[in-house]
Order: sequence, then structure tokens, then C-alpha cells
Amino acid sequence: MNAVEHAYATLRKGILDGTYPPGAQLAEVELAGHLAVSRTPVREAIRRLHSEGLIEVFPNRGAYVRTWTRAQLDELFSVRALLEGHAAALAAQHATDPQRAAMAVLCDEMDEAAAEPTDIQRVADLNDRFHALVHESSANSLLPGMIRGLIQVPVVVRTFLGYSPERLRISLWQHREILSAIRAHDGPWAESAMRTHILSARHELDASP
Repeated sequence: MNAVEHAYATLRKGILDGTYPPGAQLAEVELAGHLAVSRTPVREAIRRLHSEGLIEVFPNRGAYVRTWTRAQLDELFSVRALLEGHAAALAAQHATDPQRAAMAVLCDEMDEAAAEPTDIQRVADLNDRFHALVHESSANSLLPGMIRGLIQVPVVVRTFLGYSPERLRISLWQHREILSAIRAHDGPWAESAMRTHILSARHELDASP
């Protein structure tokens, strides 16, 4: 991995996992020292992260991890619900038997990870894989990439971390309903179930401390 890729991957991971929280300044000199690279790779990494919408760059002030207003989160989750709902509807038509079987395995593994003691990071990772498989099963070549940009926003990545045990159980049950709809080849049901799942996660952010 070259210096640019190292800087980019490290900073991106730090933004997504909260090491660099919303509003944190990303100072080139300090980052270069921390990453043991020159300022040029850091500058290129910041440019790429800015193009992905993960950071904001202000003239004469520098780069900062992006913050999200309530209105912006509403917009993000609204678009995500539309796209993921459409992906689920298409998956109900196009998912193969192996893909449906893989979704069922992921649901089982999420249930196991959610049991006491709960491994919430594993649940979150399995959740990502479940959603990615639904997107892939849509057989639409554009949807996975379009949705990926929405679900990799840091506040979305960390949604699971604030779930109560009851809210986690509801989320896992919603996955089962999405799978049931896909198994039944019922597009409208799959779309409705997925949209409910996404929008309920948005409301959970409002309920978080």
C-alpha cells in the first residue's frame, strides 16, 4: 500500500469508527506526523474524502469531519429508504436460491451475535452484509454503488451502537420480514418492509441521548 492509500484508508476508517468525530479538524501537519508520511499524501487523502462527502473543506480554515443537521439526516434517510426499498422489491423478483439461503444464514448469525453477551460490532457487520446482499440480489448494476455512498456516512455506520436491547430485537425481526417478503416473491411487501426498517432507524437517532 502506497503512502496515499495508507493515509486515505487510515483517515477514512478513523472517521467511520468515530476516532475523528463530527466537527474534528484534520490538520495536515499533525496527520502527516501521526501517519509517518509527508503532507502530500495527506492532502490527497483529504481531497478524496471530501469528494466522498465525509469531510468539509473551508477556505483559510482547513478540513473538518462533516457534521450533519437534522434536516440533512432526514434527507439522507429518505433517499436511502427509497433506494433500498426499490432494491428489496427487485430482490423479491430476482434473488436466486443461494442468495436467499445466504440471507437466512446472516439472519441466524445476527440472532446469535445479539444474544447475551451481545457482540454489537459483529451484529453491525452482519447487518451490512445482509443489506449488501439484498442490493446485489436486485440484479440492478447501479443500485449497490448508489446506496453504498449513503450507508457509509459515519452516523449511519454507528447507528447500531446506540440501540437498546429492545430496539435491536425489532431490527432483527425486520430483517426476517424482509427475507420473508423476498422468499414470497412479493415486491410491494419487500419494499414496504425495507422502507419501514430504514425509517425506523432514522427515528432511533432522534431518540438517542
